[in-house]
Amino acid sequence: MAYSTSSEVGMAKRNNKDADIDVRLGRRVSQEVSVLLNEIEKEPVPDRLLDLAMELQKALADNLEKQPS
Repeated sequence: MAYSTSSEVGMAKRNNKDADIDVRLGRRVSQEVSVLLNEIEKEPVPDRLLDLAMELQKALADNLEKQPS
């Protein structure tokens, strides 16, 4: 038969409390991230950003073509 000391019981309660806090924090962060992502998706994409992305794609493709096989 195993006996638990009061310090082990207290430690288990602290661990459970910490886990509960982590879960609540995770939910809150997830909700905040979700709200931010929704707001970002509503933002218009600047034409300059699209131009830069296309330039980057072209440069990467050119670089891959130049590399020896």
